[in-house]
Amino acid sequence: MELLLNEKSLAGQFEDQDDFYQVLPDMSRNLKILRQHRVYLLKHSSLYTRKITRDMTILDLQNRKGKVDPLQRDEVKRWKRELSSLVMDPPFWDVESTDSEDSLQEAARRKTDVISFPHPDYQDKTLQISYKGGTVPVISAVTTRYLLDLLLQYREMNIYEYLKLSYGEGKIRTDYLDAGMESVLALQKAEIEDLQEALDRFETEPWTEILKDNFYCYKSYKPSSNKKNYFIYTEFADKQIAKFRCGKHSQIRCFGYREKEYFYILSIEQDHSLSDTG
Repeated sequence: MELLLNEKSLAGQFEDQDDFYQVLPDMSRNLKILRQHRVYLLKHSSLYTRKITRDMTILDLQNRKGKVDPLQRDEVKRWKRELSSLVMDPPFWDVESTDSEDSLQEAARRKTDVISFPHPDYQDKTLQISYKGGTVPVISAVTTRYLLDLLLQYREMNIYEYLKLSYGEGKIRTDYLDAGMESVLALQKAEIEDLQEALDRFETEPWTEILKDNFYCYKSYKPSSNKKNYFIYTEFADKQIAKFRCGKHSQIRCFGYREKEYFYILSIEQDHSLSDTG
């Protein structure tokens, strides 16, 4: 698979270089995900001329010297190296194609999509790009979550990888999801949609609402005996295991435990094989 970097998303929209630095961790994370999944990122060879602020290009930023917060010095150096690689290293699509004016048109020609820097015109949306007398939909991904949704849609990653990357920093934690990997990989499209909806909703609701919301039916996992306790011989035997469903009519159940404000998912089931035991 290949994606294009949307150079038009650098249009001098940042207030200053520090403002630009704030978005680089997300872009860096996105680039790492693309590399890990062998997704080729094509760029325009003039990317280094694009403006970050009203009067500063990427090249200006690379050559600029000045005072840097000591706490950020190492990060700034790393970001500059990554930017240098981004703008200077091939592949460049315009070297072999002269039919397109920009990366958006080239993405339309190739029937693929783009990743963009934060910009209101390109922020996680489907663009309608004029091409050869018609319009072609081109998805523009800015946030990591939107990019992950795109890669899942194109089957460049499986649902297990998606969950591990999508739910690692909020209320839902997937650090120990390995325990339920096989059942996760078996999820079908409609089941994945139920799971995504439930986890996204779980992330935003306070615990006081989660515990009484019939959408989840959140309750303790209480098997009738140790023999029927799925977790008794695991490293989580001392945890207070709970479960919740992914919607009132969903067959999908998430099993795990709460620790402070977080819920660590250990297993996800499609049927009632675990639920029926407790």
